[in-house]
Amino acid sequence: MRLKHIAILSCTFALLSGPAAKAENPSAKTAKTSTRTEELKPARQKLISSDRNIFRAGVLIGTDIGGAIPVPFKYIPSTFNPYPQLNLDMGVFAEFRLQDRWSLGANFIYKTVGMKADARVSNQKYEDQEAGLLQYYTGTAKMDMSFTMFEVPFYAKYTFNNHVSRLLFGGYFSYNLKAEFETLATKGYSGGEPDKVEVIIEKGGEPINMSFTSSLRDFDAGVMVGYEHTLYNRLNIGIRVSMGFLDIFQKDTKYFDYKMLHMRGSIIVGYRLFH
Repeated sequence: MRLKHIAILSCTFALLSGPAAKAENPSAKTAKTSTRTEELKPARQKLISSDRNIFRAGVLIGTDIGGAIPVPFKYIPSTFNPYPQLNLDMGVFAEFRLQDRWSLGANFIYKTVGMKADARVSNQKYEDQEAGLLQYYTGTAKMDMSFTMFEVPFYAKYTFNNHVSRLLFGGYFSYNLKAEFETLATKGYSGGEPDKVEVIIEKGGEPINMSFTSSLRDFDAGVMVGYEHTLYNRLNIGIRVSMGFLDIFQKDTKYFDYKMLHMRGSIIVGYRLFH
């Protein structure tokens, strides 16, 4: 009888100890999770604290993709192959927090925005440099535009609950330090009136240089929207889309019957020095 009782007690103890051991596992996992959370909490708190500082400033680099586009869009040539030129943007930024979610900011950026393109144009007006007469060209052309400028974006910034994602809304003003808009007529014909054939340009022959640089405006202004994300406590990366309000050409230009406006996207990487 004693052996039977001992066997029953042993089996009972084994059955009870199994659930008890399993019941301890969730507690152990919870303890490990809590420990991990406590380890991440200081870094998270540091990020939130940094985002709530009244003043933030730093340096930024980036690049722009885009250029001047005919507006209305119906004036874009049917054959138009753009080749954006990527150049390094450099600048500084400063931001002031207004309240928990909103802040105001401004940048000062030195940049060069460039684009090359192949296009098929029809009755494009230009000035014959030798005769000083207005001419009309129809055919294939190579365009090369470049704008080296100081740009000042200004914006309001909204921060989401995670303290790492933000939306930007604002505008910009830019001043051209150097601007060029050159076009080479490579194959087609030109004349003193629309559709009139007086000069034929053969492929591989001497192209006609149609320069519009002297007609360019010195400054621009427009709107800008963007998104920014914090990769690390001090390091941000963002994208922006901007569109100019002003024609890149002066009002008295005689070569274009439409406007050309700056439209471009920007990739920005910023590093906070003061936060």
